[in-house]
Amino acid sequence: MTLDPTLHFLRSGYEQRFPPEYFTDVDDDGVTWQPDVYPATLALAKAHGRDTVIDLGCGRAAKLVALTAADPTIEVVGVDYGSNIAWCRDNYETGRWIETDLETATSLDLAPETVARSVIVCCDVLEHLVDPRPAMRLIYGLLNQGAAFAVLSTPARDRRSGTGNLAQPRNTAHVREWAQDEFRAFVESFPLDVERAELTRSDDAGGGLTTQLVVVRDAETVR
Repeated sequence: MTLDPTLHFLRSGYEQRFPPEYFTDVDDDGVTWQPDVYPATLALAKAHGRDTVIDLGCGRAAKLVALTAADPTIEVVGVDYGSNIAWCRDNYETGRWIETDLETATSLDLAPETVARSVIVCCDVLEHLVDPRPAMRLIYGLLNQGAAFAVLSTPARDRRSGTGNLAQPRNTAHVREWAQDEFRAFVESFPLDVERAELTRSDDAGGGLTTQLVVVRDAETVR
């Protein structure tokens, strides 16, 4: 089966979900999902002298805000919309909270110097978007303005249900789930260079290495 650019490089015949449920980040089951993504982002920021983490699709931002406890010099910027971003504004004394729909945004209300001090994280968000391309163009724009790297994570369908499973995801808030080769092809359809691509834990309760972690940078700055 071939990868279909009109399906965001999913395999031909893949069944996307329209519309997905809005994801309200209210689970309190004691499980930390994608527990390694934010520590990896913080490590990148520190290694490259950046003091700001911009989280695209932050939800209720518990893992983002936890970075400030791990390193009090880090500033955090959360981006989301609806009840998630309203909750962040009402409950956190630290951080900056920007209401933005990632399916339509072309830029963020951030000073250029803030972007230039940043690393971006977009953790298990792209699979929720009906059209993920505006978010990817936003990520490219931030990298082009001087953000060092973007850390992307998304489920690995090949590790969860098999590459050949073309049915809608079981998670009703997911539009699609990419296999690893599909996601790399999707990312590389933008002017982005894949610095690192690996599998990481889906959760800290024994879920296994079923989440993709991909680190990208502006391809033009690599040349």
